[in-house]
Amino acid sequence: MGSPYLSSNESIILSTNNVIVNTVPAEAILTNERLMLVDTRHAELRPQDIPFHAIETVTIGENSAADPMLSLSLVTGPGVTLSMGIVFPQQPKMRRVAERDEWANRLKELSIVTVREGGSKSVEILPPWVPGPLPDEAGEKAAPAPAAEAESKFRNPPLMPRKPREPASGNRTVSIAVVVVILVIALVAGIYLFAPSLLGTGGSPLQPATSVPTVFQTTIPTPVPTTILTPVMTAPATVTSASAAAPEIIIPQNGVWLLVKYNGPYSGTAGAPERIRRINETGTKAYQLSVRDEQILATIQKMDNTGGTLTVEIYKEGTMIKTGSVKAPKGTVSISADLRTA
Repeated sequence: MGSPYLSSNESIILSTNNVIVNTVPAEAILTNERLMLVDTRHAELRPQDIPFHAIETVTIGENSAADPMLSLSLVTGPGVTLSMGIVFPQQPKMRRVAERDEWANRLKELSIVTVREGGSKSVEILPPWVPGPLPDEAGEKAAPAPAAEAESKFRNPPLMPRKPREPASGNRTVSIAVVVVILVIALVAGIYLFAPSLLGTGGSPLQPATSVPTVFQTTIPTPVPTTILTPVMTAPATVTSASAAAPEIIIPQNGVWLLVKYNGPYSGTAGAPERIRRINETGTKAYQLSVRDEQILATIQKMDNTGGTLTVEIYKEGTMIKTGSVKAPKGTVSISADLRTA
């Protein structure tokens, strides 16, 4: 595994070249300032940089093959977290439990200290660590780092792959076609209205036809607005001062998301087999699931004895495909969805 370029005060704490991150074969490097993930299948992609202030929780467990696994909950936006699983695959007669535990302890210590000093901040996670096209799949190579980045904290910081941009030629072609259609319609309307007066001979000019000309209207496609879900937070009757407004939850237009809407505490699990994430939160939040075309299951239970409504919704590409709710004290919502037919 090649050595990354580090800043003058940065040093490597742990490194391994045989892990699986969300089904992607990867190398992992832990320094005293960040966690770096390298896709071993695409050498041209720069590493994914994960700062410690974006790590919300660190848990340990095993997958269905009994391989040690490390689960990270990463903050990717206001009230939005992403689950990232790091599996330590074991060969016959090999045990990597101690290695997993050492990674978990180091990440917990570094993230707790960083969040305590500067607070929690979000990070953007891009393909291949989440579903989506890679830069080389769209025919776009990674651009060199600009001069401003050369003066940053790291001598050659790992840059995340850029999202492929839509070619502009298609938009120009559509615009030109619309202009041509409008010009043709205007020309036809002018000939229809003024031709009788130009062609008339002697006496009074010919009168235009008595029928009402048809007015052609070009319809400009209206962009589909982004779906914005705003949870309604009901203040308890015993509160005497105005509570802080709940942040807006915006469900992205790509990926699979689970939205839990409830004022109180809840607990449960969600995801596909071998990629189940545990949920133990309070208040309305959205969680991205590392799944694609497969069967998923979400089971969420109220942890209090109130009669408030707990609602669980599953979204695919920004569209809600399944929902369920319960009002009974300590009630449970269990819903499933087949992403292959949704």
